Amino acid sequence: MRFLLRSLIGTLIVVALAFGALSVGMSRFKEASEKAAVERPKRPAPERVYTIRDQILEPTTVTPIMTAYGTIQAGRTLELRAAQPGKIVDITGDFRNGAQVNGGAMLIRVDPATTKSREADAMNTLADTQSRESQAVQSVALAEAELAAAQRQLDLRRDALKRRIDLANRGIVARATVEADQLALASADQAVITRRQALTNARKQVEQARLAIDRANLTVSDSRRNIADTTITAPFNGVLNDTNAMLGRLVGTNETLGRLIDLTALEVAFRVSDAQFSRLLSESGALLPLKATVTLALGDRRIETNAALARIAATTEAEGGRTVYATLSTGRDTPLRPGDFVSVNVSEPPLTQVAMIPARAATEDGRIYLIGEDNRLEETTVRILRRMEDTLVIGDAPFGKRIVAELRPQLGPGIKVQNPEEALIAQEEAKKKAAERAAKRFGGGDAKPDGKPGGRPEGKRRPEGGKPEGKSRPGSEGDKPPNTQRSGT
Repeated sequence: MRFLLRSLIGTLIVVALAFGALSVGMSRFKEASEKAAVERPKRPAPERVYTIRDQILEPTTVTPIMTAYGTIQAGRTLELRAAQPGKIVDITGDFRNGAQVNGGAMLIRVDPATTKSREADAMNTLADTQSRESQAVQSVALAEAELAAAQRQLDLRRDALKRRIDLANRGIVARATVEADQLALASADQAVITRRQALTNARKQVEQARLAIDRANLTVSDSRRNIADTTITAPFNGVLNDTNAMLGRLVGTNETLGRLIDLTALEVAFRVSDAQFSRLLSESGALLPLKATVTLALGDRRIETNAALARIAATTEAEGGRTVYATLSTGRDTPLRPGDFVSVNVSEPPLTQVAMIPARAATEDGRIYLIGEDNRLEETTVRILRRMEDTLVIGDAPFGKRIVAELRPQLGPGIKVQNPEEALIAQEEAKKKAAERAAKRFGGGDAKPDGKPGGRPEGKRRPEGGKPEGKSRPGSEGDKPPNTQRSGT
């Protein structure tokens, strides 16, 4: 019992001494660490250099491309309407939606029987008026002859009266005879007036007959035109749409039977903003005849057609902007149709003494970073003239300077940068310096035979087999002591 108590007391004393020694050691280590941290000189952190893509600003002349979207419209359309009522007796086989027809081709014919009857009636009326006109002309000739005869009788009566008056003055004849001659002269004068009135009436009848002939001719012309209107023909080459005619159908006057669209007179209507619209105008405010390219996307295929700006819409809308029309240069075989949604690329007037940079090289307000002395960034502002997809056209640019071609959040004024070529050169120089430091650290500056640092100095070469002379690895035969066999216990 006494032995156990002494053993326990000894163990406690040993543990207490061990904890005391450990606490003293820890406090000494902490003090030494703090002292070393205070007294150790701090090495400055190396400056970080960012690798960027750069670009040199060079002056150039750029033709900006304005991109807009619009709809194809038909610039020339004809509504096919029935000018005469009746039954459709003939129709062309190509009278279907989407069919192309040639100018002058017959499309629909309405039964012309009724209009032909009207034409025959008008022809009879014309012949009647022509007959009446000939009678009136003959009446004029007779009236003129009767007037001439009456005029001669008047002249004879006047001469006879003069002779009677002369004889009466000489007392040869009585005064009563003179009065009888005077009455005869007055009667002849009245006959002349009557014949003149008859001649005037005959001439009026001729005029009326001729007017009737003109009216009859107009009626004949109208009837013949109505006969021509029973046949609907295509006035120009085009494609049919909205057709609704068939044989035997009764149609009324002015009934729509279809539409004819001229594919060679298509145009595109597209909308631009006020700022874009201002670039399409001349100094006088007129629309410039700029060239454009209209593109229709058909899956993986693109159909491109040339166009030219033609006119401006007559009205504007509340949301602003303007609608511009461009005439397309298309043929009969074009796949474009009214209603197609297309993109329009308008070639604006060229800009001189400008530069082109990537869109990511500048901020929205035109700030860019120049690479100045010692490859440090300097901020400057340029004027953004155009935005074209991933490219910016800028003015007031410092030509000949290098800029950052792609902005990043880490970049700012005073930051040092380098392009990939400079980064490669810096990497090679860093490798050379590392090699020099390694050569100084291993072997006192001597190099290996192959030029690499870390070679061993002469006189300390390893013996053959790679082992030091006079020593052998543990466990080798030379290190085994004699009689190392275990004995059983």
